[in-house]
Amino acid sequence: MDHPYASRRFRMAVSAIALLSLNAQPAAAQFGNKGGEAALNACATERAPLVRLDTDYKELKRSKMGAAIGQGLKQGAMVLAKGVMSGGMPGMPGGGGGGGLGGAMGGLGGMMGAAAGMAAGSQNRQGAAPSAAAASPAGMLFGQDMLSGAMGLQVPGISGGGFGGGGGGDNLKAYAALAVLVAIVATAEAYAQLKEQEAGGDLRKASYNIDQDAARQLAVSREIVTDGSALVDCRSRQLTDINTRLAGASNDKDRKAIRRERTELTGALKKDIDLTGGVVDQHIGMAKTFTQGRAMTDGSSEADVLGGQAPAYAAAPATTKLAMPAKGAAPAAGAPAQTQAVAPAPTLVALKATAVRSAPVASAAVLMTFPAGREVKPKTSAADGGWWEIDVAGASGYVRAADLGPPGSAPVQVAANTPKGKGGKGAGATKPPPPPPVVAGPTNIRAYNQTVIAARDNGKGRLSSLMTDIQTSERRENVFYAMLSNWRWG
Repeated sequence: MDHPYASRRFRMAVSAIALLSLNAQPAAAQFGNKGGEAALNACATERAPLVRLDTDYKELKRSKMGAAIGQGLKQGAMVLAKGVMSGGMPGMPGGGGGGGLGGAMGGLGGMMGAAAGMAAGSQNRQGAAPSAAAASPAGMLFGQDMLSGAMGLQVPGISGGGFGGGGGGDNLKAYAALAVLVAIVATAEAYAQLKEQEAGGDLRKASYNIDQDAARQLAVSREIVTDGSALVDCRSRQLTDINTRLAGASNDKDRKAIRRERTELTGALKKDIDLTGGVVDQHIGMAKTFTQGRAMTDGSSEADVLGGQAPAYAAAPATTKLAMPAKGAAPAAGAPAQTQAVAPAPTLVALKATAVRSAPVASAAVLMTFPAGREVKPKTSAADGGWWEIDVAGASGYVRAADLGPPGSAPVQVAANTPKGKGGKGAGATKPPPPPPVVAGPTNIRAYNQTVIAARDNGKGRLSSLMTDIQTSERRENVFYAMLSNWRWG
């Protein structure tokens, strides 16, 4: 009578041993095994660019500025002062992790102001009363010392050669570098405030600049797609070679050795998945920040910015319209509001054939061209950053200040007064300017979002599939698994 129960207990014991063997075998191969390192290093060339990127992002987040911004968002500016005085803030001046950035920072003033301002904005959004230290003007949110410090950081897509964006020199590069850091360690609200400051309060410029940030990171995400695919191809070749040799093995000793190689490959794949996932996660976060920051400056939603795309960071984009965060400072109580007389916008003329661009940068799209002598009426009383803003069929256009002058300063246009030619038309009559083209939406943000999805799927996704294939084969070939299968169907 006891025989069925004994048989059942025996089968349960065998099942437990089988499960333990499946879990223990890959784990054992990953510890103290030189073969595991050999499997990992077999694709060292393909891993190298991703390892470099991963190191850059880790160093960026561990930098003094990254620590300051991150801690400032969490606890307010006072934590920075306490950390510096006690010497306990890693990576901060006076703390235990000092580095080469201290000289470039030029002091903690701007860093403290940034942390305080962002903390104030967070408290305002949550309905809390801001502290006295947090009452800094929005324009001082990111001081010049923070921009100087950003120039000393190694930022993928920004540092080194090949930086574009249409002028602005070091200051533009500093804003671009700081934007990446804020996008990674801070909030979308803080990022939108930085872009508003960069644009001098002009949200249209801020929107354009956010799309340019996405364009610079688009180049990096495309490289991640290429590098991730190369790594997957290398691992696929390894697995194909192992499977081919395993199928042709003539004895149990060879098969055991080849299976051990396959288990070591599983350990290498686990590290590859962690590596590619860590790099892509930084870009998933930036894609979210760029999308939400653009929605804030435009007063639109994530769905509007992405134009029907699925975001890299969620199943579907939010349709709620976003707005810029409230300013961190308010007029003093009881102080009367002061109004200043606004000077009228001047009337100017084009000194030569002049391009009207969609944004105040030389690389922006040309909306139309003014001939020399064309009268121009700017929208403001003074040029901003070397550019006049004008109205172009209800949209904003920008003309270089150097290309415009007071009436009478342009060369005389003779062609318009030439005698009529055949057909009664003036030979030199000027044609009316064509209508300006429709300004495209945030195309760089959309392209970047799609590339981040491709980087995630073609890297981490395909590597995970390879590891699943190996684990499935190991289960099928396990002797205990075979015994259980025979008993189940016997």
